[in-house]
Amino acid sequence: MSVIIKEEIEALQLYLHELASYTDDELTERYVIKRSPRPVGLYWQLRGLVGRVLRWLEARSPWRKNPWPVSLKQYPTHPKALPLIIWAVGTDSDTLREACTSLSTQWDSLPGFAPVLITDVADFAFYSRLGWLVEYVPRMVGEGEPYEERKLKYLARLYRGAPVLPVSAGLEADRLPTFQRWFRSAG
Repeated sequence: MSVIIKEEIEALQLYLHELASYTDDELTERYVIKRSPRPVGLYWQLRGLVGRVLRWLEARSPWRKNPWPVSLKQYPTHPKALPLIIWAVGTDSDTLREACTSLSTQWDSLPGFAPVLITDVADFAFYSRLGWLVEYVPRMVGEGEPYEERKLKYLARLYRGAPVLPVSAGLEADRLPTFQRWFRSAG
């Protein structure tokens, strides 16, 4: 793996870690799922207590389910595949197409990972042919914190700890097995 790509990967991981450290309480409160009131009665009280205990145990279990499935039905990856972030924010359309095409032809050398493309380029017909999960980060103007920054913080929390690959690494797709070994040793 080239030193430049390795440094770029480390810088992206640090950047995403910093973004994930910010919390957005307003967004979390706005979209929290509220429970409907339970009917009165001993049965419902016991059922609620058992449910709370089971959720508490599940949250502390080392065998927790993957909270966000990144594999898609139309793309042949394992259902428990780990996300591999392909960072393409700020990349022009032609470079993005070339790198993604190169990555998609070599993707079999990265078993156990499901590609998640984070981009600000709206080329959805091309993305649907790839069969990858795409997180689109549009640039929108308005008052307050820019939407792009807010969504990037949300995505950094959602994919916290996932390995990240800059889209420029797609131009060196023949080195994907090297990336896999590096992700396994760094993770």
